Amino acid sequence: MTIPPLSDRQKGRLTYLKLRRGLTLIEIAVVISILGLLMVIVGGTLRNLIIPSTEDIAVKLQESFKFAYNKSQLTNQSVVFRYNFQKAEYQFFLLKREEGGIEEEPILKKSTLPFYSKITKARDLAGKPISEGELKITFTPQGSTTDLFLYIGSDSEVKRTIQIYRYGGRIKIHKTDYFPDPEIDRPIKVSYGLDDRDEQVGPSAKNNR
Repeated sequence: MTIPPLSDRQKGRLTYLKLRRGLTLIEIAVVISILGLLMVIVGGTLRNLIIPSTEDIAVKLQESFKFAYNKSQLTNQSVVFRYNFQKAEYQFFLLKREEGGIEEEPILKKSTLPFYSKITKARDLAGKPISEGELKITFTPQGSTTDLFLYIGSDSEVKRTIQIYRYGGRIKIHKTDYFPDPEIDRPIKVSYGLDDRDEQVGPSAKNNR
């Protein structure tokens, strides 16, 4: 059977149909936009899963400090947090009284903080900073050794501040480079049910005394 040749009109229509099977410029732009949006959403989620944010690091440290305080209360023994500023490594130890003296028993594995979310320095309420050597925080059944402010971030930028209260095991995260301003936060005594020597100052007006 012989197939008759196509006319010029039929050839033109066939060419048009072949071209029409492809995507127009607008359709391609829409597809690229949708793919780009999906990549941003999925990429951000995967990045947070693989690379923790500074907020994630701060929350993890906060929970670790709460664990240390609770562990101290349950065992009626002191728990020590040790942090090496140069290596950005930290670990918790339980202080146990043995015949030969006090020994440190590791209770959590050693962890290393990323360069962009490490503890860059620490300050007490007097404002005295520490940024070299080793930072040591002791948690007892009554609380920690003193009020402390830990600054989380990189060498050039502080992104979070962890405030460790001396009593009660309270740990607070500030989303800034925070330190109480004595001109704004006028302190008053806050009673913790102890004697006057152990009372602390809180962020209120001093002239209320």
